Amino acid sequence: MKPTVLELEAMVRIVDCGSITAAAARLRVPKSVVSKRLAALEAKLGASLFRRAGRSMTPTDAGLHTYERAVLLLPQFDALVEEVAAQSGDLRGLIQVAAPLSFGNRHLSALIVDFMQRHPAIEVRLDLDDRHVDIASGRYDVAFRIGRLEDSALRAKRIASSRRGIFCSPEYASAHGVPTTIEALESHSCLGYDNASSRHIWRFEPEAGGAQRALSLPARFITNSGEALLDAAVAGLGLAALPRFIAVDMRIGGRLIEVELDGWTMVPDTIYAIYAETFRLPLRVRSLIDHVSDALRDEDAGYGTTQDRN
Repeated sequence: MKPTVLELEAMVRIVDCGSITAAAARLRVPKSVVSKRLAALEAKLGASLFRRAGRSMTPTDAGLHTYERAVLLLPQFDALVEEVAAQSGDLRGLIQVAAPLSFGNRHLSALIVDFMQRHPAIEVRLDLDDRHVDIASGRYDVAFRIGRLEDSALRAKRIASSRRGIFCSPEYASAHGVPTTIEALESHSCLGYDNASSRHIWRFEPEAGGAQRALSLPARFITNSGEALLDAAVAGLGLAALPRFIAVDMRIGGRLIEVELDGWTMVPDTIYAIYAETFRLPLRVRSLIDHVSDALRDEDAGYGTTQDRN
């Protein structure tokens, strides 16, 4: 008998995850199922694919060879299934997505729900966390990130621009005044996002066009959570540079005011969809990315489309 796709997938996930237990969690099946699939694969190939030491599993030479071929074959099989299904207008399968908490809650989750309603055979696992996840690990099909990209091993599709502004509470403005120039920012209490040091950088561009300016400011409060940064600004701790899509409700409700600097605005961030450059992106993932991109292109709350990087 020939190996099955499920058996090869189990073997690949064991290598990726390092153990049967972790592979079972990744595949969302019982541990016994993964063990049976591996045993069946080894029996059909007539070779031991792993060296076992406690819970740790290291692939043998035969295991490495099988893994290298399987990681090429499985995406091709997946693509074949998708292409045939797509001929009838049907997308199916699991999409594993990671995104920042605020963006996910305020925009992405609703777009994913809409996508799933259009494609009933699609499943999604959505993880919301401001920390950057490891796309290369294979745990996620796509991650949405806001800001600069640093990992050149990943492919990225630019989804939209995310406009930013400086915000503070009315109470802070009453107690400390509101700066009107870039230089005046240095005399204010500032709040920082996702920076382990005691300083952070805010970037500005002239409204009339010209060279940008970068200002390094001491931060009284630093966090890697956009929601925590918003809470600190609303509480009156200082000035915060926030995406407009986070601050808009508080500004409309009168709990935040926007600081306007003479002739300058903050440089916008970019929203990216990123994915590993290991094989052809599955149709279901590409379709979800396009769905999000199309939706944000029509938004009027601070987005503007850009172009693909790769």
